[in-house]
Amino acid sequence: MDRPDVFLPPDDRLALDALSLLSNKWEPVVIAVLLESGPLRFSELEAAIPDISPNMLTKTLESLSEHDLIDRSVVTDSPLTVSYELTDAGRDLQPVFDSLIAWGSDHIGSVRPTVILGDRDRRLLELYGAWLDNEFDSQTVSDQAQLQRRFAETPDVVVFDIDLWDDDPPTFSRRCPGTTRRIGLVGDRPAPSLCAWPCDTFLRKPLRKDELIAAVDRQVERLGQPEPTREREAIESTLSLLEGTYSKQLLETDEHVAPLYDRLSSLDDSLRET
Repeated sequence: MDRPDVFLPPDDRLALDALSLLSNKWEPVVIAVLLESGPLRFSELEAAIPDISPNMLTKTLESLSEHDLIDRSVVTDSPLTVSYELTDAGRDLQPVFDSLIAWGSDHIGSVRPTVILGDRDRRLLELYGAWLDNEFDSQTVSDQAQLQRRFAETPDVVVFDIDLWDDDPPTFSRRCPGTTRRIGLVGDRPAPSLCAWPCDTFLRKPLRKDELIAAVDRQVERLGQPEPTREREAIESTLSLLEGTYSKQLLETDEHVAPLYDRLSSLDDSLRET
């Protein structure tokens, strides 16, 4: 590994070598994903790191393998499927990442997740907003136009009463950034047509403070989640909500809900194949 021609003790030079590897764009990302998730197949790594190209992922895995940080093992021969797992040396980087987290928290400062809260009821808007302010960088809006303007800021999470949106759900899907996690607020007895809303989860109003904060925390934890997994969890959340109101037998024959059951089955099959 090339190093600047400076006079340093051997231990300091080793530290520079380690920092040089971890300063590459994708190597630390792959290591962090494998530390969090354990062994993954190539397609699963691609899904977990959406911005990386297949060619760059291949090069990154080769580099990490050359440095004895990951192992490549064959899962099936036909078709060829391989899995990537951290070696002991790779797993030994966990305390390094923990130390960097602690250092960043002390010296860089933590970035609070951004949350947009939308509701026509200004009394509830003020109450829910006060609950969120302690843990998140939250903004409140009371109509669709305000909500659309806030979307330009690409918030981490949007929590909104679906009645706030005057247009149809597909328009909401086009306007809301794809990376933004979506929590829809509904009444006590939501209609099956709720399925049309592209939300990651739903909450029934009125809300409890602990319920709202826990729901936002869960969505923040899932930022960057692979899209198939995200879609599957969103469908499960929607079906769970509706099954708490209607019989499953009725829902399976409903024109709005039946396609979700079919899609869930398709996603399960797809995830088993990857």
